[in-house]
Amino acid sequence: MTTRRLLLIVLLVAALVAPGAAAYAAAGPVMYPRGVGADLGPAPATLGLRVRAGDAEAGLRTGTLDGRGYWQTQAAAGTTYLGLTADAGYADSVASAPVVVVVTYHDDGAGRLTLRTAAGETSAVADLAGTGAWRLAAVGLPGAALATGELRLAGEDGGAPVDITVAQVRITASGPQAVLGPTASDSGLSPRAGDNEAGLVTGTAAGRGFWRTNAAAPAPGTNYLYFNVADSYAYDTRDIVLVSVDYLDSGNGTLFLHYDSPGPDLPDRFKPSAQVAYGDSGQWRTHDFVLDDAVLTNRTNGGDFRLTHDGSPVELTIAAVRVTVVPRQLDAKAGLRDLVAGADRALYAAREGSREGQYPPGAKATLAAAVARARAVLDDAAATEERIAAALRELFDADRAFRASAVNTDLARGAQLSASGSTAGSAPGNANDGDAGTAWTSDGGSGEWLRADLGSARPVDEVLVRWGNAYSPDYRVELSTDGVTYAEAGRNGGAGGGSTVRTRFARTTARYVRISVAGHAAGLDRVDVVALEIRDARTVTPAPRLVDTRYPTEDAVVADFDATAYGADPAGRRDATAALQAALWDCYDAGGGTVWLPEGTYRVTTTVEVPAFCTLRGDRRDPDSGHGSYGTVVSADLPAGDDGPVLFRIGGSAGVVGLTTYYPRQSATAPVPYNFTFEIPGSAWSSDENYMMSTVADVTMLNSYRGIGISTMRDERGRPPGNGQTHESATVRNVRGTALFEGVEAYNGADVGTWEDIRFSNAYWAQAPAAYRPPQRAALDAWTRANGTGFVLGDLEWDQFADLAAADYRVGIHVVAGLRAEFTGVLARVRIQRTGVALQVDQFDARWGLSIAAGELEGADAAVVNAGGGYVKLTGTRVTGAVRGTVYQMDGALPADEGSRTSLKPARRALYEAGAPHGNGYLPAADATPAVQRALDRAGRDGGGVVYLPAGWYRLAGRLSVPAGVQLLGASPVPNRDEDGRSGGTVLMAYAGRGSASADTDPAAITLRGDRAGVAGLRVFYPENNPAAPGGLVPYPYAVRGLGDGTYAVNLGLPNAWNAIDMAGDRFLVRKIKGTFVRHGVTARGDDGRIEGVLSNGNTFVRTGFAVPNWVLGANLFPQVIDAWTRTNADLVTVEGARRLSVAGAFGYGLHNGLVVRSGDVRAVNLGTDNLGGDGYTVRVDGGRASVVNLMRYNGATSLGPVTLYNIMVINIVEHAVTVAAAPPGAGTVRLTGNQTRPGFYEPGTPVTAVARPARGFRFAGWSAGGVVVSTAPTYPFTVTGELTLTATFVAEAT
Repeated sequence: MTTRRLLLIVLLVAALVAPGAAAYAAAGPVMYPRGVGADLGPAPATLGLRVRAGDAEAGLRTGTLDGRGYWQTQAAAGTTYLGLTADAGYADSVASAPVVVVVTYHDDGAGRLTLRTAAGETSAVADLAGTGAWRLAAVGLPGAALATGELRLAGEDGGAPVDITVAQVRITASGPQAVLGPTASDSGLSPRAGDNEAGLVTGTAAGRGFWRTNAAAPAPGTNYLYFNVADSYAYDTRDIVLVSVDYLDSGNGTLFLHYDSPGPDLPDRFKPSAQVAYGDSGQWRTHDFVLDDAVLTNRTNGGDFRLTHDGSPVELTIAAVRVTVVPRQLDAKAGLRDLVAGADRALYAAREGSREGQYPPGAKATLAAAVARARAVLDDAAATEERIAAALRELFDADRAFRASAVNTDLARGAQLSASGSTAGSAPGNANDGDAGTAWTSDGGSGEWLRADLGSARPVDEVLVRWGNAYSPDYRVELSTDGVTYAEAGRNGGAGGGSTVRTRFARTTARYVRISVAGHAAGLDRVDVVALEIRDARTVTPAPRLVDTRYPTEDAVVADFDATAYGADPAGRRDATAALQAALWDCYDAGGGTVWLPEGTYRVTTTVEVPAFCTLRGDRRDPDSGHGSYGTVVSADLPAGDDGPVLFRIGGSAGVVGLTTYYPRQSATAPVPYNFTFEIPGSAWSSDENYMMSTVADVTMLNSYRGIGISTMRDERGRPPGNGQTHESATVRNVRGTALFEGVEAYNGADVGTWEDIRFSNAYWAQAPAAYRPPQRAALDAWTRANGTGFVLGDLEWDQFADLAAADYRVGIHVVAGLRAEFTGVLARVRIQRTGVALQVDQFDARWGLSIAAGELEGADAAVVNAGGGYVKLTGTRVTGAVRGTVYQMDGALPADEGSRTSLKPARRALYEAGAPHGNGYLPAADATPAVQRALDRAGRDGGGVVYLPAGWYRLAGRLSVPAGVQLLGASPVPNRDEDGRSGGTVLMAYAGRGSASADTDPAAITLRGDRAGVAGLRVFYPENNPAAPGGLVPYPYAVRGLGDGTYAVNLGLPNAWNAIDMAGDRFLVRKIKGTFVRHGVTARGDDGRIEGVLSNGNTFVRTGFAVPNWVLGANLFPQVIDAWTRTNADLVTVEGARRLSVAGAFGYGLHNGLVVRSGDVRAVNLGTDNLGGDGYTVRVDGGRASVVNLMRYNGATSLGPVTLYNIMVINIVEHAVTVAAAPPGAGTVRLTGNQTRPGFYEPGTPVTAVARPARGFRFAGWSAGGVVVSTAPTYPFTVTGELTLTATFVAEAT
C-alpha cells in the first residue's frame, strides 16, 4: 500500500528541530529566528535590517505600483544602489551558516540585478527581462558576509548602472538540505527515489556524489527524486519557499519541480514549476526555484515536492537540494512566539517525578507562569521591540532553567572524553556537551574509538550512542577499570544516519567506557557521534504468580506485579493513581509484563500511563452475564472538561485488560464532558516505542462521556497531526459500555488494526447496580439520540471490523476526514439500531469505498448517507431507513463465523518458572534452551501447567518441545511486536535450523507436541537471518508447529520468520500473529481450526531494538526484503487439507499470495492484501474450495480457482457489466452466478455461469451475444472479458 510504504520512510528519517529552536541556543535567545528584512515604500518597515538609499539618498524614488510600495534607484542623480545592513546580533547568529537573500523586484528594462558584499564579491540575483511584472529572485551568501559590512543591491547593464525597483528584501538562514550520493545525508530534508526506488543510480562526478533518475528501470521507472521537508521546520506554510538544486550541467536536458500547492485535487498536489533548460558544461550548477504557493503538506506522493525532467532521454543528476522558507510578513514577535510555542510543548510533554527525564515538583508551574507573562506581551499590539526583547530574555532564562532541572542520570555528562583522533573543528567533548548540534567526528581509517573516563570505577549497565549522518553499522562497547585492559560488553550497529542505539548489558563496575568502531557506513571512512550517554539504569526483577481470578477468563493470568503491594486501595478511599503508576513503571523497568489489579474499586484522579510492553489487568465480570459486583472497577474521579486528562494512556505493545470504569460525577440529564477513558496515542506520546500494537480488551465503560480515542492526542514533539499522531495495528476487543457523546473516535492508522465484539448501549449504565447511580433509560436515550455518536472513524488504513453494535445515537457510524489519509476498511456483522442516521460518510478514500457484510442499519432520518464520493457496499445487510448517495445493496446468505472454541488455558493450574538465563535488553552468552525444556518436561510430567518466561532476551540455541496440556507463556497477555528502538517483552533469539534444506518439514523452533499444548505472549527472532548479509536470507524451519489437537499460538511476534506457524492437529487456534513471513505464514493441516488477526508486513525487519551489527537498513527494506524475497515467495495462509477452517482478520503486505488453498475448505472474513507480487492472488484455490466475505486488494489479482466472494473491494476497480435476458420475455428464467463486484458487474477474468430454465411449454434454444450464438447448453460458463449482454432464446414446444 503506497501510503503505508511512504509513512514507513517518513518515520525512519530524523526530524529537524523546529524553526524556533534557534531561540534555545546556549548563547542566548534569538530575536529574529526567521530572518531580517524590509518592506520598502513611502513609509518603509524594517525588522533587523537597516536600509539606505546609497550615497545620494536625495535621489531615491518611492511610491506604490500594483499595490506594492517600492524604493527605486536613480542613477542619473547618483543613487545607484540600496544598502542593506543586518542587525549585529542576527549577523553573529548566522555567521557560520549559509544565508539566502530574497528580493521582490519590478522587472523593468534590461541588464541584471546584483548583490555586492562589503568584501567586494558580486553575485547575480536576476536577469532583467523587461516583463513589467513583480518578480521574486534569490541568491545565496555565506552568513559571515553579513558581519563584514553593508550589502549593496544594484542594477547594471554592460558595466553601466541601471535603475532597479525593489519592494521587499528578506535575509534568512538557509533551511534543511539533503546531500546526495552513494551514502546520502540529510538535515531535515529526506530524499527518496521514485517510483521504482531500486532503479536509482548513484555515484560521483566532478568531485561530488549524486543521485540520478533512471527511466530505463523496470516499470514504473525511476523518473523522480522526492523530497520531504521535516514538518517541524515547515508544514502548511503560506510563506515563500525557495528550493535550491545543485545539478550537473551535462547533456542539454531539462529540470523542474512538481510541488504541493493549495487545493484538494491531484493537480494541486503535483503543480509544475517553471522548466529550466540546462547546457553541457560538465560543471555543477545551482538553480533556485522560488515558489510563491508551495504549502509543504506532504501530499506529493508522501513528499513535499519532486524533481523530474520533461521526458527527454537526458537523466537528472543531482548532488544536493536545499529548502528555505522565507517569511512574507515582518514579525518582531516571531522569536518570542517561537519560544512560547517551544515552552508550551515542553510543558505538555513534561512529567514531574524522580524518573529519568522527569522534573521536580513545582517546576512546571514556574515555567507556566513565565509563559503566561510572555504571552501577555504577545497579546499586546503596542508592545515595543525593547519590551519584546526583554520578555524573550526572561522566558529564555526560565525555559533553560526548567530544562536543566530534569532528572539526568547520564554518567557521561561529567566524564572526560578522549578519542583515537578527530577531524579539524571536532573534539571528543562534543559527544557529551548536551548540544544536539555538535558531534565528535573521527579522523577516518580503522581502529577508531571514543572513550569516556568516569573518574572512578562505578556500576554501569547501559550505553547509548546517538549517531550523526556518519554512523557505524558495527561497533563494540568495551569496559575497563584501568584503561588498559578492556572487556566487550556489547556489540551493536547503527540503523542509519541519525539513529540512536542503546546497548544494555549485565551490571558491571567500570571506570572507562569505550566505543570501538569496527565498520563504517557505505561510502564513508569516519563516524559522527552526536551524543554518548552512560547509565547505571534502573532494573527491576518481577515476582510472577499465577492468579486465581474470581471471574472467568479465556487464558491463564500471570501477574508480574500487584498494584496493591504499591498501596493501591481496593476500597476506593485513598487515591490509587500514584500506586498504579509506580507499579507500571516498575513493570517497564523490568522489560515488560503484567500489573495485576485485584477485585475492588480504585479511585484515580489523573491519567494513568501504561508504558510500552506492560499491561494493566483486572478481574472483570462480563456485564452481559452474572450480576452484582463488576470485579475490578476504576472510579474515574478526574477533572472534567473536553481537554481534561484521559483516564488511561496506552503505549506500544501495551494494554489495558479486564477493567470496568465508572465516573462518579457524571450526570445522565446534564452530561459532564470528559476526555477519553482509553487513549491509544501512537507516536504522539513520548517516543516511537509507543507507535504500534496497543490494546484495549475485555473492558466495560459504565458511563463514559468519550470512550476510546485513537490518535487523538496532540504530539508531544510538536509535529503536525499528519505524522505526529500516527499509530499502527491497534486491537480493540470485547468492549461493552455506555458512552454518552462518543463511543470511539479513531484516526491515522498506518497499518491494519482489528476491532472485534464492541457494543455500546445505554442499558449498561441504566441497569447497573444502585452503587453506580443508574439513571432512567429514557433520559439517557433522549440525550444520546440528540448528541451522541457510536463510532467516529477517520483515516484508518485497512482496519478490519467485526461484531460492532451501537444503539440510540444521533449517528451510529460516522466516517470523517482523516489527518493524513482517508478511511479504508471493511465491516462484518454490524448492528446499528434506533439512530438518526445509522451510517454517515463525510469523506473516505473514493478509490476503495466501504463494505459492510451481514449487518443491520436502522436510521429514523436515514439508514445510509454517503457523501464520500465512492461507494458503500452492503451485502446481506438489512436496511431500515432512507439511502442517500452511492450505495450498492446485494443479497446473499453469508457463511457463518462461529469463532473459536479452543481453550487457552493449560490442563492444570500450576506455574513453573524456568530460571533460564536472560537479559533485560541484552542477550546472555548462555543457552536458555536446556533450562526452559526442563521446566516444560516437568510441567508435562505433572499433568500440565504454565511455564513462564519473564520479560527478557533468551538465547535459543536448540529447539523446544511443549508437552500436552502445557503452555509456554511469555510476558505479554496482549498482541506485541518489536517497537522502533525498543524490544521489550519476552524474546527468544533462535539459532537452530539456519540454512535448512527441508525447512518445511524440519523440527520447528517450538513444537506443540501434545493435545492442548500452547505458546503465547512472546516473540521469536532469528539474529542470523539478515537480508543485508551476503546472499541475503536463508531458509529456517517453522517457528511454531502444532502436532496435537486443541493446540494454540496466540499473541506472537515473528519479525523475520522464514516459516511462521504450521498447525497439523484439529481444533487449533492461531490468533494475533504479527511479523514478516518470508515463505509461509500460517499453514493449516488440521480440521476445525481457526486463524484470526494475522498480519505480515516486511517493516518488522527494520523496526526492532536489537541493533544487530550490519543489519538491513530501513532504506533497503524494499530492495533487500520485500521486492527481493517476500513478493516472490511469501504466502500469508496456506491450507493443506484442513477442513472447516475459519479465517478472520488476516492481512498481508508485500507478499506473493494471500490465502492459498491446496486442498480442503476454508471460510474467511475480512481478508486483505497489498503490494502483492506481479503474479500474486489475494485468494488462490488450487484444490478444495473457499469463500471470502469482505475482500480487500490493492494490486495483483483477486482470485484464481473455485472461490465464492462477497464484498470485493479493489482500489480503482475495473469492472464490466454483464446482463442476461430471456427472449421472448416470460418464456423462461435466466440467472448469473459468479462473484459480483456490485449488482450486475464483474471483474475481468471472473468465471461466470449463465443458467437458463424454460417455462412450461417452451424449450431452450441457445445463448447469444450480439446476435451470435455462443452456446446451445442451458448452463453456459464463460470468463468476463468486457461488457456483455447475453440473451437466452426459448422456443415454444409443438402442441
